[in-house]
Amino acid sequence: MLSWTFVSCKPSIEIAQVQSLELSVQERLQMKQEGEEVEVQVKTTETDWSFLGGGSWLKLSKSGNKLILKGATNEELQKRKASVIVRAGELSRTIEVEQLGKAQILESGQKTYEVDQWAREITFIVDNNLEDLEVISSVSDWVKYELNPKKKEFRIIVEENKSYDERTATLYLRDADGNGDSKITIKQEGAMYYVLPYGGFNQTEEEVKAFENQRRSVLIGKPSGLANSLIGGNANLWTFETKSKAFNVIQYVIEPDERRYRNAIAWATDPRLFARDREFDKAVAFLLKEGFVPRRNSTYYSEKHECQALVAMSNEGSFIMYTFEPKQTKEMATFGQFPWGVLQDKEWRDYDRERVEAWEKANGGRLVLEEEDDGGISLVFASDEFGGMLRIYSINERNDVRPLVGVQHVFTKTDQVYYYDRGATVLTNEFATLARKEKFEFSRYLDARIFLFEHKDRTLYMGVYRSEVEDPQNKDQQIIVAKLEFLSTQLSQTDDSLDKAIITKALRRVKLTNQ
Repeated sequence: MLSWTFVSCKPSIEIAQVQSLELSVQERLQMKQEGEEVEVQVKTTETDWSFLGGGSWLKLSKSGNKLILKGATNEELQKRKASVIVRAGELSRTIEVEQLGKAQILESGQKTYEVDQWAREITFIVDNNLEDLEVISSVSDWVKYELNPKKKEFRIIVEENKSYDERTATLYLRDADGNGDSKITIKQEGAMYYVLPYGGFNQTEEEVKAFENQRRSVLIGKPSGLANSLIGGNANLWTFETKSKAFNVIQYVIEPDERRYRNAIAWATDPRLFARDREFDKAVAFLLKEGFVPRRNSTYYSEKHECQALVAMSNEGSFIMYTFEPKQTKEMATFGQFPWGVLQDKEWRDYDRERVEAWEKANGGRLVLEEEDDGGISLVFASDEFGGMLRIYSINERNDVRPLVGVQHVFTKTDQVYYYDRGATVLTNEFATLARKEKFEFSRYLDARIFLFEHKDRTLYMGVYRSEVEDPQNKDQQIIVAKLEFLSTQLSQTDDSLDKAIITKALRRVKLTNQ
């Protein structure tokens, strides 16, 4: 009997593990001149890894699977380098570390200078030997430089820019070995053409004068209190002659009560400038470049400057008017419909006393005051239905054909019309939209506190006021009202003291609701 024994002979195969070593940085690492600490992640299949290299300025340490590189501040102009080797088993990786030298030859940390159109000098103190300094300039005609080795001064001379275009020059500074590069950029404004006003709304005339002096304007007019058809009488006007050939005059309106600047007008040298479409379009392009966005009726707004600009032409000339306008931050309720009253009738001028009283009776109005003056009367009505509202009618009894001269609507609930922010009266977006819907077009400001509108289809003008009147309950206090004044001729005067007296008397006789 044969017995067979079978033995399985399978060879023993050992598969060697593939080694790997990965670092979280590439082969090159750049460090800041002021020194910094950098962590390098080390990922390897080996149980351990090691490092070598560094130097006096670059300290190395190990923390878990991280290699810590700590570079000291480089006080030299030149860059410096060091190598770091990481080993794991039979593998190694090298990191070339480069640290920047003192990046600036100049003590000043400012590299870009924005200057106005005028000639000026800019002086720097230089750290190193001026005799070894190499200067490369991108221009040679309007930027020059001088070296003063004794004082270690590097001086840049910028010539006046007589062109309307901005211009830029760049200078590169380095030592003889090509180290310590410094780049200096000079940005120079073009010669003034369009004139922006001082941007510090709500400041006083002192800041305005300092700004205009800085750009070499000359004060040629102080407040006189004389009437001005565009801005109004009693406006506190400061007038400067500018260096612009196109807009040679700028006027600032300083509110007489609070002594704050909220309005400015730049007048064109040529009164007919904006009669030419090309010049008007250029003015608009200038405002757009300065960050203004179109609104309506030749007005533009800048949120950054909280300013509205109006480009227009009047009998007095072409101008750009800048007015402080704080941004409306919330929605504000206005009238459900525009408060026309008797003006809904296009022939409102034909109304005499009898027709006014009839209209008021039909609309729940009651006569609360009657005032007579030379040749006319003022009738004041109120009604609960209108909510906090007086209606004042000025009737010329000598005119039998068109006796109704003007109508005023007075509201104690002022936020239906405007809001008041940092001394500025601003129409609400809601009321302005309502007025536009009824074809009222904004025309201009009067005395920086009255908004003037024109309804060209009806030859009708509306002035919107913020007015302070005597509190009927306390003569030592004032209350604020909103007033809409409607006239068939342009409003030009701003002395409404008589109207205020009438409003105060009327308020004594009627309790107006603020609902």
